[in-house]
Amino acid sequence: CVSVGNEKIQMFTNQTNYVTHLLFWNGGLRGFEYAELFAALAPKINEFMDIGANIGLYSLIAAKINPKMNIVGFEPASGPLYFYKKNVSRNNFSNIKVEAIALSEKIGTIDFYEISNPKYKYLKHNLAGENNAGSKSKGRNYVKITVNTETLDNYVSRNFKEVDLIKIDTEGTEHYILQNADNVLSKMQPIIICETLYNVIESDLEQIMRKYGYEFYNHIPQGLKKVDTIVRDNDNGVRNCFFVHPNKTHLIEPFIIR
Repeated sequence: CVSVGNEKIQMFTNQTNYVTHLLFWNGGLRGFEYAELFAALAPKINEFMDIGANIGLYSLIAAKINPKMNIVGFEPASGPLYFYKKNVSRNNFSNIKVEAIALSEKIGTIDFYEISNPKYKYLKHNLAGENNAGSKSKGRNYVKITVNTETLDNYVSRNFKEVDLIKIDTEGTEHYILQNADNVLSKMQPIIICETLYNVIESDLEQIMRKYGYEFYNHIPQGLKKVDTIVRDNDNGVRNCFFVHPNKTHLIEPFIIR
């Protein structure tokens, strides 16, 4: 169980999932990534897309806090997908739709790399967070599979009238998802929470988001710190950035560090 305010969510997991390992040993959401800030933001959100959902932590938090929210999560990796569906069912959430596809820059199929963990050969499902769409294919025990893809714009045009919030954590392919999302970024202008690992794709992300007038707020333990650029000379420990259009700044105002 994970406490969310005065409520609890139940999560199925196994020993290959580092996120739930941290949640257990650190006593829950306190201090974990931006989870507490996300929980405070959730009541203001109507439509949430969880891209790279893994076993569904942020989808579950959102559904528990805001039962009226419309949530869609994307997870093409077989192990996390299995547990994601199981966690949605276990908590009886009817407002989460789980999609077993990858969002990408094209509609079709792509090679997808899942980790096979030799330490736990007796486990059917591996829940490592490094499953990816080609950004990493060596150095671990990767198994290549084929998954179906959609573009963000195309999926949204068929399923949403508006999108308020998007979380993207796809292990280095976030820029591919955003580069062909003109309708979403120019017209809907959702807040986008994006993993920004040091010296990976920060410049690509910045170029895309700056084109649409977005501003950059790095997540640090104290809250959200506005920065002029997300490109760094040294690794300062920041792992996630909130891309926020000025039209949506009021939604994050309580969390901004002045």
